[in-house]
Amino acid sequence: MTAAQSNFEYQIGGSLESSAPSYVKRQADSEFYEGLKAGQFCYVLNSRQMGKSSLRVRTMQKLQAEGIICVFIDLTGMGTQDVTPEKWYAGIVQSLVSGCQLNSKIQWRTWWRERRDLLSSVQCLNQFIAEVVLVEVKQNIVIFIDEIDRVLSQNFSLDDFFALMKFFLQQREVCDEYRRLTFALLGVANPNELIQDKTQTPFNIGKAIEMQGFQPDEVQPLIDGLKGRVTNPETVLMQILEWTSGQPFLTQKLCQFIVLESTAQRFSLVEQVVKSRIVENWESQDEPEHLRTIRDRILYRNEKRTARLLELYQQILQHGEIPADGTPEQIELRLSGLVVERQGKLKVYNRIYEAVFNQSWVDSKLAQLRPYAEAIAAWSASACQDESYLLRGQALQDALAWALGKSLGNLDYQFLVASQDLAKRQAQNSLQTLAHANQLLVQARQQAKQEVLQQRIGWGWIPRIAIGVTAPILLLRFAGLLQGGEWNMLDQFFRWRLPESQDLRIAIVTIDEQDIKKVGKWPIPDQVLAEAIANIKAQKPRAIGLDIYRDLPVEPGHQNLVNIFQSTSNLYGIEKIVGSNINTVAPPPTLNPERVGFADQILDADGKIRRALLSVDLSKNEVRYSLALKLAQHYLKSERINPELIDNDPQRQRLRWGKAVIERFLGNDGGYIHADAGGYQILLNFRGNQENFVTFPLRDVLKNRIPPDSLRDRLILIGTTAESIKDVFYTPYSSGLFSSSQPMPGVSVHANIISQIISAAIDGRPLLHVWQDPLEWLWILLWAGLGAVISRQLKSTIAIAISITLASGGLVGIGFLAFWLGWWLPVTPSLLALLGSAVALMLVTHNQIERLQFHRTLALLLEMRQDHPLAGAIAIEYLKQSESQEHQALIKQQLQEKQIATSTIVAVE
Repeated sequence: MTAAQSNFEYQIGGSLESSAPSYVKRQADSEFYEGLKAGQFCYVLNSRQMGKSSLRVRTMQKLQAEGIICVFIDLTGMGTQDVTPEKWYAGIVQSLVSGCQLNSKIQWRTWWRERRDLLSSVQCLNQFIAEVVLVEVKQNIVIFIDEIDRVLSQNFSLDDFFALMKFFLQQREVCDEYRRLTFALLGVANPNELIQDKTQTPFNIGKAIEMQGFQPDEVQPLIDGLKGRVTNPETVLMQILEWTSGQPFLTQKLCQFIVLESTAQRFSLVEQVVKSRIVENWESQDEPEHLRTIRDRILYRNEKRTARLLELYQQILQHGEIPADGTPEQIELRLSGLVVERQGKLKVYNRIYEAVFNQSWVDSKLAQLRPYAEAIAAWSASACQDESYLLRGQALQDALAWALGKSLGNLDYQFLVASQDLAKRQAQNSLQTLAHANQLLVQARQQAKQEVLQQRIGWGWIPRIAIGVTAPILLLRFAGLLQGGEWNMLDQFFRWRLPESQDLRIAIVTIDEQDIKKVGKWPIPDQVLAEAIANIKAQKPRAIGLDIYRDLPVEPGHQNLVNIFQSTSNLYGIEKIVGSNINTVAPPPTLNPERVGFADQILDADGKIRRALLSVDLSKNEVRYSLALKLAQHYLKSERINPELIDNDPQRQRLRWGKAVIERFLGNDGGYIHADAGGYQILLNFRGNQENFVTFPLRDVLKNRIPPDSLRDRLILIGTTAESIKDVFYTPYSSGLFSSSQPMPGVSVHANIISQIISAAIDGRPLLHVWQDPLEWLWILLWAGLGAVISRQLKSTIAIAISITLASGGLVGIGFLAFWLGWWLPVTPSLLALLGSAVALMLVTHNQIERLQFHRTLALLLEMRQDHPLAGAIAIEYLKQSESQEHQALIKQQLQEKQIATSTIVAVE
C-alpha cells in the first residue's frame, strides 16, 4: 500500500474539496461547467446527498481559475423568522458585494437606504446588479444560489426574484453587458413549485443539469481507494454499485465501511456490511443522516400527500416499476431520492432503499395514517369483495372528513367509494320519501314563481335607480374617464355627416412633393415665393395668407420677397408664439405686425385638433391673433361685418359677428374635463378635408396655368401639403372603422377655421355649442330614467335588450341630429346611464322576486307539511340547505313558531 493510498479517505456527507482523491467526475460535471462557462442559466434540482455541493465547489474553482467571478449565496443563511422582503433582498445584495469584493468601492447600506423608499426591493436588486455589479466588475459573473428550495419556507412570494432572473437573461438581446451575467440554482425542489406565475418562470429557458448516480466507468477514484485494502477492488466496487446503484452518499459510505471491515477479506463482505452497518437498526445507525431524511420527506413534508406517496411507493414495490407520468406526487417521490426514473419507468433507486423501506415498513406507516387501517386491510385481503368490512354511519363520515383535502391512493379511494355505495344502497328504502319531498319542493317553487311573476316592482324604484346610476357616471365624467369616449363620438358624428359643398370664398395654393422636387430645395427660395405671390396678386384676391415661416432670408431673391411684402397690403404672414423661447418662430421682419397672425394649434390629449385658438394674451396690453382670425376678419370687414362684444356673459366673452354668435371655449365644455382653455378658443365645426376647398399647385401658379380670375376676390392660403415637411395634424377625419389614419395639412386646418367663421357670420352656418352643466346632468338623468322604465315595464330579458338597443340607437340619432344643428350633447354618458339603469333595475327586480318567491315557497311548504309530515319536513330542509344564512334563520324561526302553536293547541285540548 502506497502512502497516498494509506491517506485516502472517502467522503461521507458534506462537499468534497477539489483535491479530494475520492471525487468522482460525472457527466453533470462537464455539463454544469460548460453550460455556465458559455453563459447559460443552469439549475441542479434533485434529491439530497447526490453530490450537488461538491459539484458546485469544483465548478466554482474551475471557473475562478479562468478569471470568472463566482458569487455563492446559500439561502439557508437567510433564515425565515422575521424576514421581510426588504431584508431578504438586502441579504442578496450583501452577498453580491462580498462575492464580487466591492466593499472598498461602495457603501452598499447607504446605497440601499437611498432607494428603498422610491423602489421596491426587487427593483433595488435589479438596479444594483445593472448599475453597480456589471459596471464595477468587468469579468464574467456566475451567481450560485444553493438551497433554492428555501424560498418555499418564506411567508411571502419570491416570484419576482425568479422573474428578475428571466429579465436578465432576456436583456442579453438588447444589451451585451448582460451576457456576462448568469445564474446557477441548486436545491431539492420541483421547478413548478418554486414560482407560481408560470409566465415569468426562467426554467423554460434554462438548462437542467441532471445528476445521475456513479456509473461503472466513472468510479476509478473509488477503486483506487480500495487498492491494497481489499482483494479484487474492482469486483468489490461493482458489488457496492449493485447495492447502491451509484447513489453518491451511500457509495462513499459503503466504501468506507468496506475499508474498515477489509480484514475479513471475504467474498460476501459487501452484503454483510450492508446488512450489519446500514439496513439493520437503520434509524439508530443512520449517521450522518441519510435514510431518515428520505423518511421525513415522505412522511412529514406534506402530510396531505403522505398516504398517496406511500401507496404510490407500495405499487412500485409490488410491481417492480410503474410508468412515469410527471404527476406532482411522482415528482415529490423522486425528490425524496427513494425512487428514480429510468427509461420512462419509476423504480426503487437501489437495493438498500428496497431493503430499508420495504413492504412491512409501508404497511406499518399506512396503518398509522388511516383511521380505518384494519378495515381496509381485511377488505383488501378478501379481494375487495366482503362488504362487511366497509364503513357505515359515523365511521364513514369520520373517514370522509379525514380524507378531505388529502391526496390518497387508489385503494383508499376504492374503499371509500365502495363504502359510500353501500350506504347509498342501504338508503334505497327512503328514496321514495325523498323523491316525494323533492316533488313537493318543486311544486311549491313553481306555484310561488307563477304568483310572484304577476307582480311588478314599485314606481318608486325608478327615480332611486336613475339617481343611483347617474351619480357614479357623473363622477366618472368629472374624473375625465369618459372624455375619450365623448371625443370619439363627436369624431364619429363628423364622419357621418354628409359632405358639405366647397367654400368658394377660399382657395389654397399647395406646395406638394412635386413642387419641392421642381424647385430643388426646402425651404423654398424667397425668389420662388415672390413670383408666386406676384402671380396671385395679379388676380386681385381679397387677401393672401402665407402659411410658411419666413423669419430668415432664403436666397436667392430675398429682396424681391421684401418688396412684395412691403407692396402687398393684403398679404398676411405667420409666427409661432406658444411654447418656450426656443420653440417660437418670429414673423417676417419686413412685414407689418398688423399683418401677422400666429399659426399655433391646440391639440387634445389624443393628439387631435377639435378646437381653434383665435387669440392669445401675451401680456396685459399685448394680444396676438391667429392667421385664420386675421384673414376672416379681413374678409368680413370688406363685407362691412364687424364683431361686437355681448356683455351679458363676461366669462365666455361672446361675440356677435354678423349672423354668428361666437362663444369662448371653457375647460369643461362638452366632453372636455379640465382642458387648457388659455387664450380665446372655440370648438371647431370642420367643413371637411382639403377636398372641400379649391386648390391649385404651386407649379401651376408659377407658370400662370390657372384660369384667369380664378383667385379673384378670394382668400388665398399658401401652405405645404408635402408629407416630408410634416406640417400635418390629426382631426376627427383622421380615423375611422374602415380607414387608415390620414392627417390633415396645417393649411387645410387654417382654411377650416376661416371657413367656419365666415360661413357662420354670412350664411348662418351653425357653430358648435354646448349645454350648461345642469342641463347636461338632467339630460343624462332622463336617459337613466328611461332605461329603468324599460326594464320595469318589460319582463323578457330579450325584449329589454331589444328595447335598450333601439333606445340607444335613438339616443345616438338625437345626438347626431343635434350635432347637425350645432349642438354637442353628452351622448356617451347618456348611453352608459341608459344601459346601467336598465341592468340595475333588472338586478333589483331579480332580488325582489327571489325574496318574495322564497317567502311564498316557505308558506306553501308549511301548508303541505300538514298533509305530508315527513316529506314536507324533508322538503323544508332541502329549501333550507339551498338558501342563504338569513333565509335559513327565517325558516328556523317559522318552524319554531309552528311548533309552539301546535303545542299550545294540544295543551288546550
